[in-house]
Amino acid sequence: MRPSSDDHDLARLAEARSTPVARLIAGVLTPANVVLALTVYIAFKYAPSVVAAISWWLVAVFLVVGIPYLILLRALRRGSASDRQVVRRSQRPALMASAAAAVVLALVVLYFGGAPRPLVWLILAMTCGLVAMAITSTVWKASMHLAVASGAVAVLALENRLAGAFAALFLPLIAWARWREGRHSVSQLLGGALIGAAAAGVVYGLLR
Repeated sequence: MRPSSDDHDLARLAEARSTPVARLIAGVLTPANVVLALTVYIAFKYAPSVVAAISWWLVAVFLVVGIPYLILLRALRRGSASDRQVVRRSQRPALMASAAAAVVLALVVLYFGGAPRPLVWLILAMTCGLVAMAITSTVWKASMHLAVASGAVAVLALENRLAGAFAALFLPLIAWARWREGRHSVSQLLGGALIGAAAAGVVYGLLR
């Protein structure tokens, strides 16, 4: 029987020789942390006051980060996800679809609640990125770490070119860390980066 993509991913993970530096980079620059940082930047840049910025940021964080994380924890308890980073590609589409639904909810709440429009457009760009990754995951595994990070860099570059250029320096570090840990192949890392940058960059660029 021909090995599945899950088999290849699990074999690569088993053979990997991670390092403390790789674990630190991957742990600090998780998709959740990247989203937290970017949403706080957009919220504080465009909200009319500090109180408003904090309020909208907290709402966005709860809906965009908190709910998907709870969905993942539930999947782990039920056994529909084998680990927090969801190594098995076959387990990813359903989780990504659930996360996309939570992000759509955030989009509705923020839009009709009167949140700063750039924050709403950011959430919409993230939704498009998640949908693209979910569709991709039905046939091929791409790196969510790189998709989120490259999407964030694309958005940040549209807001501030210098900040975007600086943030882009972290992309090779994230890619190296995920490769070193055996989480992804080079093609999966490049694929995630391209999907994330294209989806978030195009959508946010057209709307801002």
